[in-house]
Amino acid sequence: MRDNAAKSPAITGLILLGIAFSSGSAMADGLKPIEYTFGDGTVIRLSGQINMGVLRYDDGQEVDTNFVDNDNSGTRARLQLFTVRGDWKFESTFEVEYQPLASNDVSQFNHRPNWDFGQRNIRKAEIAFANERFGKIWLGQGSTASDGTAEVDKSGTGIIAYSSIPDTSGGYFFRFQDDGLSDIQVGDAFSNFDGLGRKFRIRYDTPTFNGFGLRTSYGVDWLADDPEGMYDVAATYTGDFDAVALEGAVSWSHNEASDTDLLAASVSGLHKPTGISLTLAAGQEDTDAPSGYYGYAKLGYERDFFDIGSTAFSIDYYLGKDIAAADSESRSFGLAAVQNIDKANLKLWLLWRDHDYDDSNGEYEDGQAVFGGALFRF
Repeated sequence: MRDNAAKSPAITGLILLGIAFSSGSAMADGLKPIEYTFGDGTVIRLSGQINMGVLRYDDGQEVDTNFVDNDNSGTRARLQLFTVRGDWKFESTFEVEYQPLASNDVSQFNHRPNWDFGQRNIRKAEIAFANERFGKIWLGQGSTASDGTAEVDKSGTGIIAYSSIPDTSGGYFFRFQDDGLSDIQVGDAFSNFDGLGRKFRIRYDTPTFNGFGLRTSYGVDWLADDPEGMYDVAATYTGDFDAVALEGAVSWSHNEASDTDLLAASVSGLHKPTGISLTLAAGQEDTDAPSGYYGYAKLGYERDFFDIGSTAFSIDYYLGKDIAAADSESRSFGLAAVQNIDKANLKLWLLWRDHDYDDSNGEYEDGQAVFGGALFRF
């Protein structure tokens, strides 16, 4: 067994979480936004989150334990400006992410923090113009139209368990049952094909009609050596009824650099009287290599057991075909719990997840992850 927990980031993270908890507990209704309103109504706001924990991964022969950032919803900070001029709303966002050692990067060979900060840490640098009649236009680095369409989730446990399985331990390598490590990582075997992600793009969202909306974007990966175009289109739906809250999305996207088409969809429904939710997601990749596809299902339950905030539980299952290689199969089973502490803007979370992979090259050990920590938002 190896214990690779890095002392410096661990101490720093625990101190930050302690400060967050103590300051938040003093507030009657949680921490107020950090913002300033000018005389003309323009608002400037600072917000973000710290999301860290301890990840224990068992590859079937050896165990690694590391203090890491939770890549399911990573540590980040953002500066935003909002203003209204007539019927038009204007907003700008600059958001950075900082994860010296992230849960999706740590592995049997990588357990040292990388303190570098560069362009890849920039999540968003965008402006947007919105009008209730004409819709919304986005310019700059940010979410494409297809980003998030495989990740609609109303379970209350999405900060630690959702359709993107590799966010927890995607860097780890599967081990052959004869004790040798393979060259297949968890991130190779599992994907939710969630569109084009965040890119430098122009995006348009239509107004919503009875809960339905359309959006499309065109952009490039500004960090690529030879950026080529990519484009997508997505449809969304949000409905809030007496007993049920429902949300869904579907998208198609194309990347010219890799000549790849992606289809992604997800839907999530919450039965408000009972707190029971059902989430489904599916996707497919169409490329010159074998086209992979998957299905994902999650059953959730959220209830106010305690006065401090709601408690959410979930159980989920992922089945993928031909994702890492032709004739391969990827399966994952997960159990998650999240405890909200509203006065402290804090969420305590815990996950157990099993990763199972098969292909024609041999027999593989299952990889098991146990991940626990806390998310503080400000």
